[in-house]
Amino acid sequence: MKFSTKVLTLLVATTAAYSHNIPVKRNNFDKCFSDLKENSTCLETILTAMTNKTFNKSCKIYASEKCQKFYSEVDNIPESCFDAEDKQKGLTKDGVRQLVAQFNYMCVKDENDRLCPLPDITINHFYNPKFSGTKEEVDRDSFKAIEETCYSKKCTDALVEYDISMLNDQKILEMMSTHSNGESVEDFKKYFEDGHNLLTSKNCTEKAGTKTPELYSDSHKESTSDGSITYVKMSSMIMTTLSVLYYLL
Repeated sequence: MKFSTKVLTLLVATTAAYSHNIPVKRNNFDKCFSDLKENSTCLETILTAMTNKTFNKSCKIYASEKCQKFYSEVDNIPESCFDAEDKQKGLTKDGVRQLVAQFNYMCVKDENDRLCPLPDITINHFYNPKFSGTKEEVDRDSFKAIEETCYSKKCTDALVEYDISMLNDQKILEMMSTHSNGESVEDFKKYFEDGHNLLTSKNCTEKAGTKTPELYSDSHKESTSDGSITYVKMSSMIMTTLSVLYYLL
């Protein structure tokens, strides 16, 4: 099970998302899904990029007792689901664990039952099959999403929890480094540390509850991602305080 060499890496101020798209048909996964049996939907859910239409269903599947048990036993996932010969481009067990942690954050909604700003821009911009944003657009929209996150305590707390979970998992950090465009484990540690410091700073926490966070989709309704997506996406949302690094290979 391989990911294509087309890698989208966004390291924008306090946000980084890197994705490996697989424009493949479902039957490429038949052996894996057959071996997983009733747990196949649990893996398929976290490997498939969410849209607005699939958000509630995907998060419901993710949160189900069956899938939570499955995610807690990643070591038991059959080898047919992984590419042992190409760990740099293929799915790994650490990659699955990272996606599980990411979904845990992505499925959190704010106090008004709306998407948090970063998941919103990820689903409606970065995951959009027609995504072709310029460096300036990515820079602007990502900065805005970070600023708006601070206005929701639920969204901020969930992202802090994600940062901490990544900092405490050396194997996931090593996996991220392997899949990155030359970033080291120490680089990723610094991204998460800086993100944690930003989100827990007084400048951020004192904004909580002072207004409703504005979302990317609020002002881009014509381009939101409502259609089905046929490719599988492995992605990571990472907090960082680096200047903009934008790669489209």
